[in-house]
Amino acid sequence: MKKFSIFFTLIVSLLAFTYGVQAQDKPLKEAAKGNKVELKITGMTCGGCAATVSRVLDKTQGVLDQEVKFPGDVAVITYDPEKVKPEDLVAAIEEKTSFKAEVKKKDNR
Repeated sequence: MKKFSIFFTLIVSLLAFTYGVQAQDKPLKEAAKGNKVELKITGMTCGGCAATVSRVLDKTQGVLDQEVKFPGDVAVITYDPEKVKPEDLVAAIEEKTSFKAEVKKKDNR
């Protein structure tokens, strides 16, 4: 039983590492090309709320990279300005969640 436990732990760790590397490769390359915006998110009460906002942003066309912080109530988003505007990101969050969003800071590159 101990051998199985060690084997299982090794496999899970390997999968987690592999997924983590793959998940980071694409956004880092694409994110260098986009503009950055910081949104203030109002109404989040837990990490699950942040995960909900993060999923909405992941599904929004033109989002190259994003990070939703709780606590902190901030979403930092790198986006393709030819495909989406900060106002569209605010609208996506407000339409698909129960949270309010507003542009806090823009960084046009």
